[in-house]
Amino acid sequence: MLFIGDVHVYVSDMALALRFWADGLRLEVAEKEITPHSGFARLNFPDGGPSLRLLGPVDPWPEGLRPPTGMYPTIRFDLTTSEFDDVLVRLIDHGGSQIDEIETYGGLRAVTVADPDGNSFELLEIHGEGESARGGLG
Repeated sequence: MLFIGDVHVYVSDMALALRFWADGLRLEVAEKEITPHSGFARLNFPDGGPSLRLLGPVDPWPEGLRPPTGMYPTIRFDLTTSEFDDVLVRLIDHGGSQIDEIETYGGLRAVTVADPDGNSFELLEIHGEGESARGGLG
């Protein structure tokens, strides 16, 4: 058996990261521990699959050397949704940023989104609940 386990995302501000990932994507906070010096949270997707683990605080870039958002992702994966417009607006409203223009492939839209720390991923549109959300557009 071979499958992907949890996805780890290293963040500099746990409260800001929880606002973006948990509230912006409406993920369930299954586990959370935050101290003055460290923190983690395990977030579950409503339709199953690997959990998202937020770990921090960390500062992945030396002072003043952080590259432009989306240039050097520390993670990379796709999120698929049948509510593309709503999810994109929520993510931006919760501290994220849209990196590039929305592109269309085979009638479905895709866009790169970054969290408040610059970790980027592809937001992919799917139509209907009967379609498979596995795999990307590429």
